[in-house]
Amino acid sequence: MFQRRSRIARGLLAVSLLGAAGVAAGLSAPVASPVTATSAAAPLNFKLDPVHCMALFRIHHVGAGRFWGMFDDVSGTVVYPEDGSAAPTFDVTVKVESVHTGTDKLSRTIIGPQFFDAKEFESIRFVSTGGKSTGDKTWEMTGDLTMHGVTKPITAMVECTGVAGNPVQKKVGFEAIFTVKRSEFGMNWGVKNKALGDDVRLVVGLEGDWVR
Repeated sequence: MFQRRSRIARGLLAVSLLGAAGVAAGLSAPVASPVTATSAAAPLNFKLDPVHCMALFRIHHVGAGRFWGMFDDVSGTVVYPEDGSAAPTFDVTVKVESVHTGTDKLSRTIIGPQFFDAKEFESIRFVSTGGKSTGDKTWEMTGDLTMHGVTKPITAMVECTGVAGNPVQKKVGFEAIFTVKRSEFGMNWGVKNKALGDDVRLVVGLEGDWVR
């Protein structure tokens, strides 16, 4: 009888010791920290570099060929996180009188009263209102385009063409492609008789410098 009680006592003691060891191990084990999502990069402010910005446009002439023109004076700002985790925001202004087509006569006509009327409407401005991702650093951007004194919402396909530099100096580039109807902005010359197309194709190249 005494031996049986002794065996039971030893068994209970072993269980107690094992339990205490388990509790001690639990108290000393490191607690796993919860998994947190990687935070997006902070947006950076960029000022457009007029030397490396331009706006090209293409329009159909008398239903035959398409000719190109370009605006040289493009300025403004872009806000963008360099990792592309969010859509950029744009505020871009184009000086109308900076247009050239390769022919002085045609350039003067385009900035005249029948078309852009640069004396009254000196600039074209685009201010973005949103952007939906369509791929790796590409977006369907929406915004308000003010041209010839009229403001209309437009949609443009925008691509970030690159981010370059270092922690001290950075550059960012974008290319935007979109089409507008000039008649919607009050430029109706030649639309009805098809002397000049209504649809205008634009390709805008932008490069900005980081403003710290």
